[in-house]
Amino acid sequence: MLNRIEGLVSALAVMAEGCGKNAWVLLAPILFVALLAVATAAPARGQVEILTPTAPPATKQDEKQPEKPAANSAEKPADQQAQPEAQAEEPAPSSEEPDQNKSRTYTMRNGTLTYGRTEQTQKKKTVDGEIETQRVSMPSYAGDRRVIMEREVRTKTLPDGTIEKEYVLKNPDGSDRLAPTEIIRERIKKTGDTTTTEREILGTDYAGHWTPIRKEQVTENGTKEDKQSVKEVRIPSLEGGWRVVDREVTSEKATEAGTESRSVRQTPDAYGRLSDYEVKQERTTTEDGKEKKEVTTTRRDSQDADHPKFFLVEHTVSEQTKSPDGKTTTKSTTESDLLAGGATRNITPGAPPLVEQKTEVETPGQDGASRKVTTVEERGAVDRQMRPSHQVIQETDRSGHVRQIFILME
Repeated sequence: MLNRIEGLVSALAVMAEGCGKNAWVLLAPILFVALLAVATAAPARGQVEILTPTAPPATKQDEKQPEKPAANSAEKPADQQAQPEAQAEEPAPSSEEPDQNKSRTYTMRNGTLTYGRTEQTQKKKTVDGEIETQRVSMPSYAGDRRVIMEREVRTKTLPDGTIEKEYVLKNPDGSDRLAPTEIIRERIKKTGDTTTTEREILGTDYAGHWTPIRKEQVTENGTKEDKQSVKEVRIPSLEGGWRVVDREVTSEKATEAGTESRSVRQTPDAYGRLSDYEVKQERTTTEDGKEKKEVTTTRRDSQDADHPKFFLVEHTVSEQTKSPDGKTTTKSTTESDLLAGGATRNITPGAPPLVEQKTEVETPGQDGASRKVTTVEERGAVDRQMRPSHQVIQETDRSGHVRQIFILME
């Protein structure tokens, strides 16, 4: 702007030299008007330089309309800040777990025969629960690998907290296609300290229709330190109703020394009445770093219907110790009135003989790996002397893969 004023003055000076003495008198009004026009010109917005302090003040319209921020500015206009509800909110990150797919393959070797067993699990989240599909694949007689079992578990959670589950078991039919063979429907409801589980097993009738063939109900109440449960199993009766064929009452109690439990199972006797069939007692104690567990199971002898007696099925005492290097050793002994794994009865009079001795040694490895060796001695039905029976070696790597070797001792 100063350059334009200097140019204007220079041009008037040239004109004055050509007009003589009275030139400035004639050109003075022109010079005044030119200077006034240049001085009153409005400067451009945002310009730092100001020609004179007589620049025109800002108008009311300019004061009411503040300058708009840049597009990349983090500040919002006042009218937008006053109404945050009108702005579109960004969706919150979803807390729903993604679908889970797991697969595990077991390699089994029996002499010269080696085959693999693959177990697959797929979990898919739904609006009110999840769907879990379990598949087991093994080689068939034709030599190809095919699915031999599939089970689908549908879990649904109701608004009141009740959990409903449906299990659909599928097996290959005559055409090598997976077809449903069993359906189990389960309903779990918790009220206070009481949890009730109702289970219904469905099968197909002669016409192929799915009908209930078995019903179960389990009622648990109490706390973790003192808990009781009652399980009842019903099947259809000839009168068209449902009758109880199995009833089991279990009580568990925690003490300062350890835990104790007692279970009494009742089944119909020779006259159709529910009577005690099996009694099982367990006791676990810990003392001086050693964990001792004792299990005693007795069962009703069906040889005498009028005066039933109970014989000893199992009396196992196990003791577990842990060394400073992390190695865990468990030794157990079992007494029973049954021989050869329960195949025959011991008719020898006297106290129940020792039928099994077992030693388990588990050695931890690095990053969760472990190795467990189990050695078993048994007493057979023919040879009444204790002799080595078999040994099982189980190795687990850091990824959770398990390798198990069964060695038969002769």
